Amino acid sequence: MADRDGRLGAAARGAALPTTGSLSAAYDWQARHRMVPGRGGRWSRYSIPVMDLALGAVFLAFALESVTFILRYGGYAVYVADLVLCLALALTQFGRLRLLRVSFIATYALLAAYAVLVVLSPVNLGLNPIIATAITSLYTVTRWEPDRRWGTAALLLALAGALVNPVTLASYIRPHESDVDSATSGGGTGAILVARTLTSLVFVGAVVLTYLLASSRRRIAESQALDVGIAAAQAVAAERLSLARELHDLVGHSLTTIKVQAATGLALGGEERLRSTLATVRDTADASLASVRQLVSVLRSDTGEITPLADLRTIPALIETTRSSGSRISAVLPEPEVLERCNSAWSAIQRLTLVRLVGETLTNAVKHGTGQIELILTLSQDSCHLHVANPVPDVAEHSPFGGSGLVGLEERLRLVGGTMAHGVHNDGDHSFFTIDVDFPVAPLELPASAMTADETGSGDCR
Repeated sequence: MADRDGRLGAAARGAALPTTGSLSAAYDWQARHRMVPGRGGRWSRYSIPVMDLALGAVFLAFALESVTFILRYGGYAVYVADLVLCLALALTQFGRLRLLRVSFIATYALLAAYAVLVVLSPVNLGLNPIIATAITSLYTVTRWEPDRRWGTAALLLALAGALVNPVTLASYIRPHESDVDSATSGGGTGAILVARTLTSLVFVGAVVLTYLLASSRRRIAESQALDVGIAAAQAVAAERLSLARELHDLVGHSLTTIKVQAATGLALGGEERLRSTLATVRDTADASLASVRQLVSVLRSDTGEITPLADLRTIPALIETTRSSGSRISAVLPEPEVLERCNSAWSAIQRLTLVRLVGETLTNAVKHGTGQIELILTLSQDSCHLHVANPVPDVAEHSPFGGSGLVGLEERLRLVGGTMAHGVHNDGDHSFFTIDVDFPVAPLELPASAMTADETGSGDCR
């Protein structure tokens, strides 16, 4: 995987290059818009972006202006058709993002019908701002539709509409009645031609600027998504490299011992000596095999020191260290005796996974959160569940992309058969980022009171 300057990152060697799966986050409009009703409720699948509600309301107000024709001149067919088309165009804005392609097709079809109505109308219908739906639809398709062909089609249709639209059509068909030329009455054919040209140029300019703005924001979002995808791939590669180092540290010494013992037995000879050597080789091989299965972790820190990390008794210390930095933490943990029993019964990779989970989730909460962190660790006879929640800034401002630390944890969990769910949830007034983790552990008989941690007050750590 190449860096920005073309060099291949060592941590990313062997990692898969991010593909369209990484880019999908760039088109996730739900993660970048405030929704009504909010996320997490029973009606969340029918939620609509606030921006679409606002645009729909504005265009409904524009559409209702057509009622004045009916009130002033009567319910003639041309006025009723004008009102119906304008109302339909306004309603398409409510599905601008939720029904992106349907809204786009409906908008441009209705605009074409509106242009035909203007051509066939025996009276001047005026200029209704409802035609701005062409701009909002163009922006939406160009920015949020993953298939670029839709954006290209929208641009071509919008450019055609900029040249052949209700305003320019009216100026050609009824040059003495159109709004564009009324200001130039008495100015002759030259003034009328200038007005038509300027009108078309304004519309074309609006279309081009809208397309360029949407394309620019799309490229920025795609670049961010690719960067996150690269970071995720590097995190997975780094986690695998870390596990490889752990495996090397675990079995390297054992295999060296086996080699030395075998060489010594061959050199010295003798039945008793060979028997003793083979027994040592057998015991060492058994211990090495058990170590490989458990992946006991002894990682070298940046300073070169060797630190044992697979100790559940370090979890309270991790929480206290985070709390001492100024963070407010409400932690619910099993009793120390229970952690001690798990420390003896669980495999090293299971213990290391939980310790890494607690440390990484606390780091993530401190880095991105804005308030008190809630941490609940629940144990059962054969599984472990960790729940971490913390307030985050406004959903619209919160990055929808997962951090590389979480990606590394997901990779580690996958290797032990666990699962992780994380995301932003809104309770109406505040947004919370939650992480829920489950993974299987070695069976252990626990008292009923220890299976579910007791709730404690804010700031307590048991």
